[in-house]
Amino acid sequence: MEVPKEVDFFNYNNLNNLIIFGGIMVRSTGVTRAQKDSEIILSWLTNKQSIHTQRQYRYIIQHFLEFTGMDLAEISVEDIQDYIKSLKLREQKISTIKAKLMVIKSLFSYCLKTGYLPLNPSVLVDNPKVNDTISQKLLSALDVKRLMSHTDNLRDKLLIRVMFGLGLRVSEAINLTWANFSIDDEQVNLTVVGKGNKPRTVLVNPSLWQELQGLRKEGIDYLFTVAKRNTPMKRNTAHNMLKRVGKKAGLGDNLSCHWLRHSHATEAIKGGCDLSLLQQSLGHSSITTTQKYLCLRKNEGSGTYVNI
Repeated sequence: MEVPKEVDFFNYNNLNNLIIFGGIMVRSTGVTRAQKDSEIILSWLTNKQSIHTQRQYRYIIQHFLEFTGMDLAEISVEDIQDYIKSLKLREQKISTIKAKLMVIKSLFSYCLKTGYLPLNPSVLVDNPKVNDTISQKLLSALDVKRLMSHTDNLRDKLLIRVMFGLGLRVSEAINLTWANFSIDDEQVNLTVVGKGNKPRTVLVNPSLWQELQGLRKEGIDYLFTVAKRNTPMKRNTAHNMLKRVGKKAGLGDNLSCHWLRHSHATEAIKGGCDLSLLQQSLGHSSITTTQKYLCLRKNEGSGTYVNI
């Protein structure tokens, strides 16, 4: 279903700032000029800097409101809960359901803050629990060595090692160029451009650096390329490769490249890596994000702490 450029399918009448909420007529005295749902939604979307985010959020809200068949002021806690139940019945992933609920909560929060709505029913809706936890997505160093031993392709072998050994996101790894590396007093540094175009420096193990030289090709900028072209590997290609190799290694065919990043973090902590150093290496903006790895393997560099 194509999402319209403007959310113009809502029909909400608001006369002189009078709105019906829960069967009661109340007056909105907010800071917004929005008089109907389509206007407040457009105002809310405008605050999202990414066009992709705007399009995605618009689609989620459109689907939610089509499900309820109601105006925003008519929606209750139970209506939101019913929507969540419908997503579960469609067997959507819990992570997807949580993401959609987050968008709905964001919209209602904005409506409350601007005074468009007097109440926010979404605050009473709990997030669904995620059973697919990080602890179920961990590979040991032996598992990773097993993966590498089940492919004869040097590119694939080293991509696995880079993602696990350096804790890189798949998008960061496949877009690496030789220009990202620098050598300072025999120490190899890698400049990684992560989320939000934020650069960070990661130390590279000397043995890994030596192995990477096997990927050098004249006139080719990227490390992990498609055939002999100066074109970086695609995300889907990397994911499919890992699933294929994982199946051959007896580790299942549902492996994800992000599992290697999770596994890097837990192995680094197990090896004694300082939490602030791990935060820096992974490129987390908040140490709270990094702390979630602490509870996975208690008492157990980042790249230098991972032995592979």
